[in-house]
Amino acid sequence: MLSGMFFCVSTASAQYTRTDHFDAAVLTLHRCTAPSNTGEQHALIVSLRALNDQTLRPFFLSLTKSTNWSSRVDGMLGLAELSTQRNIDITLLNQLSIEDRSTVLRNAVGFRLIQPETIREILKTKDLPLLDLVVLNAELHRIGKKFPGTGLENAVTDPSDEISGLAAALLLEIGNDSPWKIFAAQLATRSPEIRNVAIQELARAVQLYCIRASIAPIVEIVQDPSYTVPTRMIVTGAALALDPVIGRTEWRKFTAQERGQSAVVRAGLQLMSQEKIAEAGLGSSLRNGEPLVEAIADAIEANASGDPNALASALEVVIDRANRPSAEWAVRRAASLPPPLAAQVWKHLLVLFLTAPPNSTAISGVVLDCASRLALVDTDTIENLIKVAANERQLQEILILALCNAASPEAAAVAERVRGTLSRRGDALAILAIARGKPTLAPDLLQELGIVAAGGGDLDPTLLVQAAWLFARHSGRADQALLKIENK
Repeated sequence: MLSGMFFCVSTASAQYTRTDHFDAAVLTLHRCTAPSNTGEQHALIVSLRALNDQTLRPFFLSLTKSTNWSSRVDGMLGLAELSTQRNIDITLLNQLSIEDRSTVLRNAVGFRLIQPETIREILKTKDLPLLDLVVLNAELHRIGKKFPGTGLENAVTDPSDEISGLAAALLLEIGNDSPWKIFAAQLATRSPEIRNVAIQELARAVQLYCIRASIAPIVEIVQDPSYTVPTRMIVTGAALALDPVIGRTEWRKFTAQERGQSAVVRAGLQLMSQEKIAEAGLGSSLRNGEPLVEAIADAIEANASGDPNALASALEVVIDRANRPSAEWAVRRAASLPPPLAAQVWKHLLVLFLTAPPNSTAISGVVLDCASRLALVDTDTIENLIKVAANERQLQEILILALCNAASPEAAAVAERVRGTLSRRGDALAILAIARGKPTLAPDLLQELGIVAAGGGDLDPTLLVQAAWLFARHSGRADQALLKIENK
């Protein structure tokens, strides 16, 4: 009988043994390297990259030897993000296949993770694909460096309009207009649908790489009636950014011809987004009495006035119209204002979302971006909004997530003050924000982080993997965790 009682007690005790949070964290981290057909690996590794944590360097290095191509690419980019110059490792790059190398290069250009000297070295490669050759020359031009141009004339005759057009545009930039004629003739043989797609992509590319000489000929091409309204709008946007004289001429022409609401709004947002002060009166050509259009026109005029206070106030009115695209543009445009005015605009959107839910559903998708921007410059306002939003769990959690993204001591201090008053997930996010913003954790907070890392905070996988890594690092067991992942 006694032995039976002993067996029952032992079994019951075993059921309440404390979870080994480190082992649970390792299991979560292992998902970053486990085979998956869902793309989960990439999402989890990108989340770890966002930590900008130097102790992850060995992990990213191990990924460059992964059997999974996307993991190899993520490993290269992760190492580049942690490097002093934010530059890809050319030695590791040359160990990759041509396909992987091309993927890394195009992502490195997109994320600004490649330095001029590295580009010049890569351009010496004999088997460099034409698209890589053109993009690397374009990136040198974007950063104001002289590009060699070797091989660009061959690229102009490539069957791909993407490659041919960008190569021809670059050669125009150095005064060689013959290749552009070849590209234009090739484009003329395409169907209208293909021509529109090609010019849209080319207009975006020349704007991205600041290839100004191509604006006039691209504008000339789209005068053909086979080019659609969306194509002309994209070209006009590129022209506004690179050649304001041509851009404003085309903008006036476009807004005179296209009076549909969506076209007018989009054209207005294009002009509103320009940081360079435009001439006064352009906003008047938009006006049609509709509140959103009138607000955008007022913002254009405020921008033309050169008064940042007037522009901030006008952007707030644009936000009040509760239209997602215009709110997104207003939030981005505010970033170029002096920090106190930018914070004023971002706070305005968050207060609107908090105090007028029926009218603010359309801007819900903008809230996290807005809060994340505000958390970098004004954590006091974030803290006040968290308190005011006591009955708005969704907004509270977004605000705490913004503190996580800020990853600063100030954000961590706010998270420490508000934790314990939030939802279960909100508290888990607060602990994550503390772990991201503080170099060390007190034992009680480390224990709480372990619980979150073990899945006790209702976090989605991309945040859970951050908690798992931070728990391993704050526990002083980062190296051990990496070994366990690699061994598996």
